[in-house]
Amino acid sequence: MKKFSKIAMLATLLSTGVSAGALHAQTAEVLHWWTSGSEQAALAEVRTAFEAKGGTWVDTPIAGGGNARAAAVNRMLGGDPASVFQFSIGQQLRELADQGLLANVGKIASDESWDEKLPPLIVKAAKYDGDYIAAPINIHGENWMFFNKEALEKAGVDVPKSWPEFMAAAKKLEEAGIIPIGLGGQPWQERIMFNSVLLGVGGRDFYAKLYSTLDDDLLASDTMGEVFETFAALKPFVDESSPGRNWNEATSMVIKGDAAFQFMGDWAKGEIIAAGIEPGSTVGCAFAPAIDTAYIMTVDAFAFSAMDGEEEATPAQAKMAQVMLEPDVQIAFNKKKGSIPARLDVPADSFDSCAQMAIKTLQDPKTHLVSTGLFGVPSSVSGAIDDSISNFWNSADMSPQEGQEQFRQAISNAK
Repeated sequence: MKKFSKIAMLATLLSTGVSAGALHAQTAEVLHWWTSGSEQAALAEVRTAFEAKGGTWVDTPIAGGGNARAAAVNRMLGGDPASVFQFSIGQQLRELADQGLLANVGKIASDESWDEKLPPLIVKAAKYDGDYIAAPINIHGENWMFFNKEALEKAGVDVPKSWPEFMAAAKKLEEAGIIPIGLGGQPWQERIMFNSVLLGVGGRDFYAKLYSTLDDDLLASDTMGEVFETFAALKPFVDESSPGRNWNEATSMVIKGDAAFQFMGDWAKGEIIAAGIEPGSTVGCAFAPAIDTAYIMTVDAFAFSAMDGEEEATPAQAKMAQVMLEPDVQIAFNKKKGSIPARLDVPADSFDSCAQMAIKTLQDPKTHLVSTGLFGVPSSVSGAIDDSISNFWNSADMSPQEGQEQFRQAISNAK
């Protein structure tokens, strides 16, 4: 179907005198994993802006981030790359650049002064050999705690600010017949909740040092032992139907009041908005309990395949990169996606209260943390981290001490 539509489009344009070269120069196939309603609505803002500038967008959605990343890589290796593809910036993307599979958008980034407009940690993660190999479109925060206000009122609990307070609140919610934590039982979701506990117990300096160094002494430390004990204590507060549940289904549980809390990135706000709810109203938001304020950033970005082996971006790729970071697009996209602009100079006044909290927090560079992938953690280690956390979470008889040792060994073996 896709080949037919491309041929038909080519025939139409040739009949009107438009050359095949011009068509190719302005056409971008965009491979991505955004298939939920809120995600599609957000991406439509980028597509509209790109097409308004004369671009032709060929949409290739593939459900599931892992599936989409694998498809993008396989197509590059097979000689049929998508010109623009969604990918996580960090070490895995650099591994593709090492193989000469990526084009850079260094010229457009220089012309648009990306270095001055993006957070330094994201600038570092999005570059390879001094040039941008990806366009960061937003900043998501992973350490959010969304909650149903009516559920908390029913149980007579306040929004917890520490993990001991959370445990006490969870017990009261159970007594009131409310599931304390709505969790999607997939490894990446379990890792997000684990990292909130890691930050909350260890603090931002411990979190940053652990993932940037993978130091064995830190992995075996008493602080890490307390992290696993706290994480283990959350297990009874998740319902038995959690395994295999998608993240947006867990968000729906909180929206309906079936569950009180969800520890999730702020893309959950996209589903909240799509349900007709203003974030911060009936569904509230706060940072997960922590001893000091920090924001675990993860970034949605689009990378660019080396078309015909060329290192420089094609005109369509450069246009796409420019469009993604235009202020109006940044605002329109991120308001629907639930995230905040990648650019720190975009006005915050039109965003919801949760987003304004995030934007204000990021004004202080000390609060900047990044998810595991953006630390430059190799893909083998990143996978070992997810597997180890998931194995511990889903084990009925593994002690926190055994979980900590498994985590340490998994990282050591994967390095």
